[in-house]
Formats: sequence, C-alpha cells, structure tokens
Amino acid sequence: MTREAIVRELSMFPVKGCQGTRLDEAMITKEGFADDRLFSMLEPDGVPLDQIKAPQLGGLGVEWEADEARLTFVHPERGRFEHIRRESGASVQGNYILDKFEAVDQGDEVAGWLTEVVGRDVRLVTTARPWKVNLPLPDFVRIHETEKSRFYPASPISVSNVASLDALNARLAAPIPMDRFRMNIVVDGLDAWEEERIDTIGSPSMELEGLTAAERCIIVTTDQETGERKKSDVLRELSKFHRKPKGKRFGSGLAFGSYLAVGREGLVKVGDRLTVELKPAIDG
Repeated sequence: MTREAIVRELSMFPVKGCQGTRLDEAMITKEGFADDRLFSMLEPDGVPLDQIKAPQLGGLGVEWEADEARLTFVHPERGRFEHIRRESGASVQGNYILDKFEAVDQGDEVAGWLTEVVGRDVRLVTTARPWKVNLPLPDFVRIHETEKSRFYPASPISVSNVASLDALNARLAAPIPMDRFRMNIVVDGLDAWEEERIDTIGSPSMELEGLTAAERCIIVTTDQETGERKKSDVLRELSKFHRKPKGKRFGSGLAFGSYLAVGREGLVKVGDRLTVELKPAIDG
C-alpha cells in the first residue's frame, strides 16, 4: 500500500541523552542525521549515561556548531560551557548492550563541569573509529553487522506519527508532547500506528527502510525541557492497548514510533512530502 506523509518536525541530538535541537532540514548519512549522537557521557564502567539513570539530562541544552566543532552546553543554573571537539586524545573503552567500542576522551575540564551538573562521575567522549553493530535479531537484519560510529540507540533514524500521538493522548489523563519520544522525524498524514508498518519512506532526495516499532521505557515520562520525571500514565496505557506480541519484543514491548535504516543518503526538509510503502497489516 502506498501512502503520502508530510514532514512536520526534524530533530537531532548532538549529545546522547541531552536535549535535542530542532532543524529545518537535515542531511541523512548512512548513520542517520549528520552529527546526531556524536557525543556521549560515559560512566566509569564504560556504559553511556542516559535518562533512565539520569533524567536531569533532559534539562541540559546543547548547541552544536559543526563548522567550528564547537559544543556548547546550556544549564538553567550553571550557565553555559563551551567545548571544542577533540578528535584525538586519551582512548576510552566503552560498551552499550552488545556493542563494544573505542572512544576519544574530551578532557578533564568538560568532564568536571558535566559531573557537577549531572551529579554523577562522567567523561564526555566522541567516537574514535567505527565498530560493528551487534543486533542479532530478525527485526534488525538490515543493520546487524553494519558499521557504526554514533551513539544512537537501536537504529540510525527514528520516525513518529502525529496521529499516533493523538491516539495515545486521547487515553491519557494529561496529554504529553511529541518531544518525550526523542524522535528524528515527525510525520503527518498516516493513520495512527501506520509508521510501524513502513517498508520504505522517502523522496527523490533520500530513502529510509523500516525496521521495527520502537519500544519504550521510563524516559518518556521525563520532561524534555526541565529534566523532571513527572508522574504519567503513558507506560500503563501503552501496556493496555499497544504492546508488541510476545516473541516479537526485544525490550519492554511498549511501542511508539518506529526505527529506520538508511537506504539512500540525502537531504530531508520540514514540509517535504514523502512516499510511504507500507507492509501489509497483520491481524491481531
């Protein structure tokens, strides 16, 4: 089935776990939006810090100026901190789920500032060299063992759908905004949950390939402006009416949005009309 979707929002996240940056257009590479998840904070055990452990990251703003390799953190109480990306330096070994990688430590000054802000011992790192994605699951066959040098979670690109948020919010005591889901692309024009059936989505400029529905955790209860984790019934409601069947889950099974791989690199802009090829619906 062929449908059309309109791009309503584009967002990138220069530092894994921190606030996103809205874009008018984005260059899509094989690893997703250019410079998306280029940096991460690592804890002493080498695991990237995220909002599951540290919801306060949602209150930490980020500005990235690629031409000057300048990263600026913005905190409501501690102000601004500027850092120039180091492409060489002390090597740090990291691990994320089944992936193991080598990263470049960004130095003591930025690590000290971030440690004070987040209240945890962290080092800011960027990637040293690509590593192989290790996701040996049927839903991720399109990206398993491909090269990766960004700190994206399960796929290079994610997409959500305005109609799905409307359907979810209709069931919630207090509606939530789309930024709770930290997606790269927000589209309009599809029916609720149809984004989970995407086979391909694209334009003459680029094409993306569907992987599987994105599974959700407590991060979606975190305010992405303040970093406060507020009481919400979003996870409870998803568990009641929109959960992946047993045998198809790789996490919680609570689904919202979809993970995508990059089929063809190119430019995407807010307002673009995308052609969507949907997989057949599965009854039940």
